[in-house]
Order: sequence, then structure tokens, then C-alpha cells
Amino acid sequence: MSLPRWRLWRLLLIAAGTWFLVSLLFAPWLNPWAAWRMQHDRDSLVLIQQANIDMMFLREEALSYWRVHEQWPAQVSVPGVHDPAEATVRAELPAPWVLRFRFTDRFPARSGLPGTVIEQRLDPKTQHWSCQPGNPSPPTRWLPPNCQTSAPWTIVHWLTLLLGLALAVLLAAAVIWWRLRPAVATIVREPRALLSQPLQQLPRLDRQLGWLRLRGRVLGDAGVAGVRWREALRHVEAAAVQRAAQLAARIGAVDAAAPGWTLPGEVREWTLPATLPLALERLWLYLPDPALSGDALVRQLRAMPNGQDVVLVVSPSLAVEPALMAYADDPVNLCVCLDQAGQTRWLLQPAALDGLVALLARQLQATRISPYQTHGGITRPAAFFGREAVLARVLNREPGNYLLVGGRQLGKTSLMKAIERRFVDHPRVSCCYLSLRDHRLTVRLALELGLPEATGIDALVAALTERAGGRRVLLLIDETDLFLRHEAQAGYPQLAALRALSEEGRCHFMLAGFWDLYEAVTLDFASPLRNFGEVIHLGGLEDAACQALATVPMARLGVHFAEPDLPRQLVVACGRRANLVAIVCQQLLAQLQRGQRLIDAAQLHAALAAEPVFDALAGWARLSPDPLACRIDRIVVYHLASARLSTSGVRATSLTALLAVFDAAGVGVDPEQLRRALARLQLAYVIRRDDDGVQFVFAVPLFVTQFQHEEVAALLQRELQAVAGAGATG
Repeated sequence: MSLPRWRLWRLLLIAAGTWFLVSLLFAPWLNPWAAWRMQHDRDSLVLIQQANIDMMFLREEALSYWRVHEQWPAQVSVPGVHDPAEATVRAELPAPWVLRFRFTDRFPARSGLPGTVIEQRLDPKTQHWSCQPGNPSPPTRWLPPNCQTSAPWTIVHWLTLLLGLALAVLLAAAVIWWRLRPAVATIVREPRALLSQPLQQLPRLDRQLGWLRLRGRVLGDAGVAGVRWREALRHVEAAAVQRAAQLAARIGAVDAAAPGWTLPGEVREWTLPATLPLALERLWLYLPDPALSGDALVRQLRAMPNGQDVVLVVSPSLAVEPALMAYADDPVNLCVCLDQAGQTRWLLQPAALDGLVALLARQLQATRISPYQTHGGITRPAAFFGREAVLARVLNREPGNYLLVGGRQLGKTSLMKAIERRFVDHPRVSCCYLSLRDHRLTVRLALELGLPEATGIDALVAALTERAGGRRVLLLIDETDLFLRHEAQAGYPQLAALRALSEEGRCHFMLAGFWDLYEAVTLDFASPLRNFGEVIHLGGLEDAACQALATVPMARLGVHFAEPDLPRQLVVACGRRANLVAIVCQQLLAQLQRGQRLIDAAQLHAALAAEPVFDALAGWARLSPDPLACRIDRIVVYHLASARLSTSGVRATSLTALLAVFDAAGVGVDPEQLRRALARLQLAYVIRRDDDGVQFVFAVPLFVTQFQHEEVAALLQRELQAVAGAGATG
């Protein structure tokens, strides 16, 4: 791995500085600063070159005299130099075989050479000259490379040598330590590798990084806050209960004791946060006894009673992880292993909840933790998609009355729960959700508030107002059809009371329902709900939200579509009906093999034809308590299905075409009844108007796949006969 550029420059600067100091003290002829000074002192440079030549001649004179006379001369002079004032050096012969050269005053004073001495000695045996500085010695920058000093070192020389030896020892120790500690070397080179280190090794790594004075830099480059690092270090030494609480706090889970377990170690119960994008509300956390071996730990896990809850086992050490991971990787087990490296990431990374999702998706069957909720209203925020325009209409205005009209399984309950979540802790609005099981509104509300069942609506609203603490009250009432049917038969006494409370500003309401609510709002002029509030028709989900519903939860599990067009095909086939998209995605997850992370076209085709999908499409045949109305609904659907399945190219129908069908069968039908049937089927999201707004088509293209052409023709004929028979009987 190549060094970063800034580190390379730093090493080069250190090397250059070291070379500069060492060469200045021990090899000035190699020092750039000394060489620069010499080059810019041109007078001294010319004279020193002449002096070197003169010293060469003087050595030759002395050597020649010794060879001829076999004795050392008393004096020598430079040949051709007769005026002593022109000499650059004066030769002295203080002893045999010694020439002492003293630089004259011809040299400038700034050079430091006048009066300084160089001594050269002759070895008679080898006739080789050796050089050394005399006393006083010339500046080191003017000494030739072969002129070694014999003078004792100064304190500067000794300190420099000591510093050099210390640096060499430290460098050698660092190299040895670096080779013996590859983990910390890797972390220094790649700080993000810190997040993959086992939790038990963090204290040792902390000490090593502290010795290197690299702790702060490594933590910063790895994106780890210092506070979180210190918490992780304390976590290693903490008791099991404290470690469980700290792990739970990182994901926003509620940690509680779990009595009744016989496993060696500590078992805790976690209530997972609503923000977890998986169908998992709680799990058991198991912190095993560190004394257990891997095989003993697995035996304890196998002996646990079978249940439907996930057990998250926190690895106590690296030694037990091979056996523990092998057990957790078995998809039959509802056991998940949080290994040592996973604990490090859990404690140090900011998105610990995402780490839990990835861990569960990797070790459990996808259907066990599927993020898709296929029954009931969506309760987890991460599983709710779209409806932004409707939410904005309700949330960004002053509280008012709303009538939420739509078919079953279109998301009315999910929308109301989303509204309730967004009003939690609102400073001006107190929101309360109520789902009716029957027609008794006041009884259900009294039970919700903990009041006697006989409490009247005025007293109930007063209790809501008191609980709101001065905030305005918005009451969300779901499943109102039976209540409205009973009210219509009784003359709307409670609806009138609700309208009065709303007009007084004491409470506002959102009522959700299907056909009975629609009739009370649009068809019954005596209903108190006419002009009671804004009517919101709930149909298919927005296209972008549907595609997000099909892809985002999958991506959280690490699952993706093999082709980019497949999510679009899924959404179109489901007609943007959210619950169908969720059911199909659930079927896709059920088809995945162990380790498979790509969904292909064949799997999508199989999921669209799965039995749960057709079960979700059922129920359209009985949209009204009136048998005749239901028969007319079925005639409309069978006629449209027959047109879709025929080879005539007809893909839609209209009111006039349907009247012609009745006329051709000799069956009389009230056009108003037929109009109501079309409205009811549109409200149920069985049919919709085409893009031109003239004809009717199936709202869900997948809907027609549940029929066969021959069967549809026979069913249509029988329904027409039944209507004719009922008319004749009547």
C-alpha cells in the first residue's frame, strides 16, 4: 500500500534535515550550506586552491630532499616564489617526517584561515602522506576530505553522536515492534480498519496508539468520537447488565430483566424501537458466561425451549466464535451471533440500528424479519410510504373535520396511524385514534378513556379535552360503517352530537369508512355528515411511493432486483395498491434461497401468481349488505373481465354498454342502481375510469388473472338470470 503524499513529504523533510545537520558537523564538504558559503567566498576559494598546489610542491620538495640526502630537510620553500609576501602558506618542519603548513595573511579574515595550521606526516615505509588539522585548526569547511582531526570532540559532537545513536535505536525498536504488531500497523495505515477489530483487543490497541501518539488522529480518520471510544473501553470491563444496557441504548431499545432462564450468564429482554424497519418487536439478549467453551455454549443454546423469539447472543471471546457462528448460520435456528468485531462496530459507528438490521438479515430467514406488513394498519414509521399530499392537507392546517373514504385494504388505518404519530407531543393538537368494532361509539370511547360505559358523548369529549391539557382535540375514528348504518336507522342522534361539538370548537373528527360513509356523505341529504368536513378519497398509492415500497425495505435486507425494470412491472401489475405490493414482496422474500440477494423475473412472475395475492384480491363480491346491489356489482365485474379476456380487443366498459348487457338479457335494472354499483366498485378500487374518463377498466391489472374466459361468461349469465328472477318474484 503506497504512502499518502503528505507522509512521503514529511519523511523527505526529516531525511533532508538530518542529512543537513550531520554533514554540517561531520562532513562539511558535503554540506550544501557550507558549500554555498565557500562558493560565495571567491577570494578565499582561489587562494585555497593555490595553497593546495603550493602544499603539493612543498611535499615534493621535502620528499625529494629526503630521497637524495637520506635525511629530513631543515627548511623547504615553494619553487619560483621569492617574495614571502606572495606565499599562501609557510612551511615549518618541527620534526622528522612532519610538514606544518600555516596559512598566511593573504587570506581574508572572514575566511577564518589566516594563522591556522594543517599538519601532514610522511610514512617513510609507504611514502604516503597523512593529513590532520593543527593548532589552531582551520574551519572545517576548508579542510580537504582526507584531513582527519585528532583533536578531542567537543560537547556538540558528543551530543550529536548520542542523538544519532538514540534515533537509530528508536528506529530499530519501531521496526521490530511494527513487525510484531501488524494490527496496529494496519490501523495506522488504514484507520477504518479499527472498526473491524475484536472488542477485547481495543484496550491493547488504545495503549499502543497512545504510545505512538496517534490515538487522536486515528480516531478522527476513522470517524469515531473520543467519547464513544472511551465508552467502548469501559464497556469491555463492565458487568453483563451494564453491557446489555449500553448495547440497548445504542439502538434505542428498552432493556429489561428476563427472569426464568437457566442459561449460564445473563439474559435480557429487549423491546425494539418503532424505528426498526423490520417485523420484529422484541428479542432476547444473551451474554454467555465467559468461562464457557464454544461447544458448551452451543449445547446450552440447543437445549433452549423452542420459541418464536429471536435470541441475540453476544460473543464473549474469539475462542468461541467459530462454533457459535456455525450454529447461528443455520437458518433453522432463531439465533443471531454478535461477534467481537460486530460489537466494536455496534459501539463505535453512529448507525448501530442499521448494523442490527444487516446482522439479522444475514443470519435469519428473510420471512422471519420481513419489513413488509401484510395485515392490519402500518404501525412502524419505516414501513409507511407515500400519502404525502394527504398528510400535508391534515397536518399543515388548523384542526378541522375530515371524512376519509376508501375501500378496504387501501391504507386508511395506516394513514390515520401515521397522522396520530405525527401529532405525538404536538404543542397545539392532541390526537387520539379509535377503532370501532361495532356501532357503539360512546362505549368504545369510554373504555379507551377508562370511564363507565354509560358515559355520554359530551362527558367523553370533556375528558378528552382535559387530557389534552389545553390543546385542541382531534379524534380519529376508524371503521365507522357499522356505526353509520346504525345511525342512519336511528336518525343520526350521535352524528348530530358530533357535529354540534365540532361547531362549538370543542373537538374535531376524522371519520374513516367505506360505502356507508360514502352514502352518508354524498347520497343521504338528511345526514349530518353533509358538509361536515373535507372528503378525502383514498385510492392507489403514488407511483414513486409504490416503487420505494418495493425496493427500499428490500435494500435494507441487502436484497435487490436483478433488472431495474422489475420494480416498475411489479407496481403496474398491482395497480399501485400498497397492500398488494407488500404481499408480492413478501412472496419474493419467501422464494429466496440461503444467501441469495438478487430477485429475477421468474421469481417475480411466480410471486404475482401466488395464492396470498389472489386471497387479497377476494372480497369484492360482497361490498354491500344489499344482495341485489352485490349481484349488480358482480355483473359489472364479470362483464369487464369477459371483455378483457376476449379476443375482440375490447379492454373497457361503460355505463351505456352495461345497460345494453342488461337489456340484451331481458333484465330490467334501475340506472341509478347501476351508477351506485359503479361508484361502489370505484371506491373499493376494483375498477377505475380510464385516462379519458369515459370508460371503466380494472384498477388492478392483476385482478383479471383470477378469471377464466369460459367461467366468466357462465357466471355473468347466472347473475343476470338471478337478477331477472328476483325482479319477477318482486
